Amino acid sequence: MRGSFKKDSKFTTRYSNINLLWAALFIEELVRNGITDFCIAPGSRSTPLTLAAANHKKAACHMHFDERGLGFLALGISLATHKPVVIITTSGTAAANLYSAVIEAKQSEVPLIILSADRPPQLINCGANQAINQHGLFSDYPSFFAQIPSPTEQIKPNYLLTTLDQGLAKQKEHPAPIHFNLAFCEPLYPDNKITDYRAYLSPLSQWLNTERPFSSYITGQSRKADFESSLADKKVLIVAGRLKDKTQALQITQFAQDFNYPLFTDIQSSLSGSKNNLCYYDLLLSDSSFQKELQQADIILQFGDQLISKRLSQFIDQFAGQYWLVQEGNRRIDPSHRLNKRFTVNAGEWLQVQRKPLSSIDKNWLIRLEEYNQQLSEQIITPFFDKNSLSEISVVYRLDKLLPADKPFFIGNSMPVRIADMFMKKNQSLVFTNRGASGIDGLTATTAGINIGSSEVTTLLIGDTSFLYDLNSLALLKQLNSPVIIIVINNDGGAIFNLLAVPEAQKQSYYQLPHGLNFADSCKQFSIDYYRPAQLDEFEEYYQKALENSVSLIEICVENNQTNSQLALLKEQIKNATF
Repeated sequence: MRGSFKKDSKFTTRYSNINLLWAALFIEELVRNGITDFCIAPGSRSTPLTLAAANHKKAACHMHFDERGLGFLALGISLATHKPVVIITTSGTAAANLYSAVIEAKQSEVPLIILSADRPPQLINCGANQAINQHGLFSDYPSFFAQIPSPTEQIKPNYLLTTLDQGLAKQKEHPAPIHFNLAFCEPLYPDNKITDYRAYLSPLSQWLNTERPFSSYITGQSRKADFESSLADKKVLIVAGRLKDKTQALQITQFAQDFNYPLFTDIQSSLSGSKNNLCYYDLLLSDSSFQKELQQADIILQFGDQLISKRLSQFIDQFAGQYWLVQEGNRRIDPSHRLNKRFTVNAGEWLQVQRKPLSSIDKNWLIRLEEYNQQLSEQIITPFFDKNSLSEISVVYRLDKLLPADKPFFIGNSMPVRIADMFMKKNQSLVFTNRGASGIDGLTATTAGINIGSSEVTTLLIGDTSFLYDLNSLALLKQLNSPVIIIVINNDGGAIFNLLAVPEAQKQSYYQLPHGLNFADSCKQFSIDYYRPAQLDEFEEYYQKALENSVSLIEICVENNQTNSQLALLKEQIKNATF
């Protein structure tokens, strides 16, 4: 996925035209700011940017013909590397196809940098080919937008660098996409005529002789406040939501353990396998006696955001005590409008302050909650899965122990992420999701990006409708260097609607949209190893085999209403159980 062009070792002042110079300045300044991944779709108007990235010795270029998939590819790389990623597109609907990825990145605070090539102003709103109004194309989803005018020597080159550095500084302060719309006139391609732009670049003399960015933004140290006095002698329920840093996540589990605090971990925290996690809290919250015991808490202390469990969100909404949130950034995270305190620092910084001794909390409360969890596991969950039959729930339950530790695991939206949150309780993998906007678009492309960013074997759990929606992105997988395992739950349409109050007469034709397809031929088309197990033991065998392949797909074919029926049965058993 690397560019095949010859890459220069030093910034040159000689170019065929000023378009190529401006693009080279832009790419050079991005690289000087530590940004090395460039996701590029083919196009003519974006040629100056494409060639600048392709020729840069430190730029890793990743290509895809589908801009929608390209946006999610970039998002996945950023998720895995925790670094900004650049997207380069040509003008017109090519740029518009990034919109869904931009929305997800905004909601998930992922730092994408969009460089969209554009027609010059004189070609807008006059019927010119492939010309649309791209100014502010993504509305207010980017945290920074700049319209870059057509290149000309009448504008100092400093303008480009300072504008770019301003956008990057804004992005560091508020992680989100930023957008630069660059209007290029022809000529777009290099030719044999070369101009030396040393005189034009003279204001950048110091910059040309270093490898540092043109502008530096210095921020003050964040002030640490003394928070722990409010926790003294309180019963605290710890909730771990979506977390990006595994080290900080492990500090949260240790904090809960040190002070005898019960711990609920969302699957997105990558902490579901923690020993002190009350792993079946979602199912237990359907039990009134467990809820009553839990209401003894004085404070719910949540780290991270975007909880999956609807029952936990409902409990927080009705909770009588204090609700606190520890999450850096300024994005509002309070869908139940219950927030009493928000600490805008990362978990590690907050916990460092809390390390001062606190009064020991009565451990009996924690012990009683742990007993609920243990009894549910022994009386209902373990017997329920003591079979070899194939179902969406049983596959997720078995996958829980198969996933390689500390390797990426991407979970698709709708049913898969909900089932994983309920039943994955031993998982030690690094969990990724697109839960900012929770769409079903671009999930395979995001997985490819995560694989590129991590260079590790990557597992994707996805539903059939989501998989169909991003079928183009299978073309990305053959270019990867580490194995990818796709597990498709094929229940012939949108089984999530079985859990919703959709009118029965319209449910199948207007919501579920059964397709009657399997994916064997798709795998053949894209040279993907294909497996279709009939029993759980076969699934385990195929998964272990897939770990040694390049790209594999395991298709789990189940009846559409099966998961809904099994969840209803489990809830009935919990309701009638005596814990």
